[in-house]
Amino acid sequence: MLQFEVKLAFRHLRSGGGQTVLTVSAVAAGVIVVVFISSLIFGLQRRITQLLTDIIPHVVVSPLEENPVPLRDIPGGSRLPTSTRIESQSQQKREITNWREAEGVIARIPGVAAIAPAVMGQGFVSRGEQRIGAQVFGAVPEQLDAVNPVTKYLVAGHYEGLTSEEIVISYKLAQDLAVATGDRVRLTSSEGLSESFLIAGIYDTGQERSVGSRAFLTLRAAQSLYATGTAVETILVRGTDLFTADRIAARVEALLPLDAEAWTEQSPQVVASLGAQSASGYLVSGFSLIASSFAIASILIVSVLQKSREIGILKSMGAKRRQILAVFLLEGLGIGIVGSLLGALVGSGIVWFLTLFKQPVTRAGAPAEQLFPAQFSPGVIVAAVVAAILATVIAALLPARRAARLNPVEVMR
Repeated sequence: MLQFEVKLAFRHLRSGGGQTVLTVSAVAAGVIVVVFISSLIFGLQRRITQLLTDIIPHVVVSPLEENPVPLRDIPGGSRLPTSTRIESQSQQKREITNWREAEGVIARIPGVAAIAPAVMGQGFVSRGEQRIGAQVFGAVPEQLDAVNPVTKYLVAGHYEGLTSEEIVISYKLAQDLAVATGDRVRLTSSEGLSESFLIAGIYDTGQERSVGSRAFLTLRAAQSLYATGTAVETILVRGTDLFTADRIAARVEALLPLDAEAWTEQSPQVVASLGAQSASGYLVSGFSLIASSFAIASILIVSVLQKSREIGILKSMGAKRRQILAVFLLEGLGIGIVGSLLGALVGSGIVWFLTLFKQPVTRAGAPAEQLFPAQFSPGVIVAAVVAAILATVIAALLPARRAARLNPVEVMR
């Protein structure tokens, strides 16, 4: 149906020579910029999100804090005038005794990926005369690894298969105590109970200054040190997506008489920063496409002016306005498809090449990280290709309409 228009558009592009190459290059450059910048911005966001996800749980479930109830609010109480003074209770240890039932309920909530019942508290790790404070995590190793990975950040030793007589400590803590795997340390809990442990592994995320020193035990060892019996103090939850934590927390509170706090409540500034990064990525990508569209439109307008005589001849031979319009729109579509695919290939190649560069390892046993946190995202590439094609077709609309309105008599003169 468009056989004539397709043939004419192809001949125009082929006869354009260097001008066609320049136009295709402009589209390709726009896609390359979008893919490159988007990959860097979203790759950096992924690194921050991944690190955040690995060091803090998405949702922390804990027992409800019991608040004093005034006498007038007690059902069936006296209706006589009363004088009430509410005072805060002293800090008390709160435990989840029916945690196995709660674990089953939470596991069935949509979006929950992993659960780790845990005993958490403060303690002192000592070696000889040295005593250093640390945050203690007691949980089943396989379950905690699924919520907040420990094995992933080990620089020595092991965490999976940890026994009740073994402990994993953070890298800075091991340095300060001058210990290594195979040495023994003593851990004293905030309950005043202490026990000697064999160091089975050393853990390091590189974020110890912000999260503090950490020590990891089995759940049974932590229950013994913190005198919780068979109960736990908290249930740590990981969702399938970092940003579904609010919904999971609300669902937990609706189903169970427990308090659930999402990470977004603890770190609102981080949420704002991640949102700003995403917005910046989309804005930069959008402006890159707009800039390339203006360049393409200007080149296509010049192309129309150069082909004015040919257009006049075609119209004098009976070519209709819609056919001339279709020719230039097809030219824009062809340029957009070829240029965007070429840009996607080159941009993907650049992103892949950047992932080969690694940062120098600063800690023994730590894995080498990417120097450029580029994220190869097929979704971003497809979006850039589609957006570039649409932008090119829209940019070709103005010269196409101009060509269709040309008067053949004036052009032939």
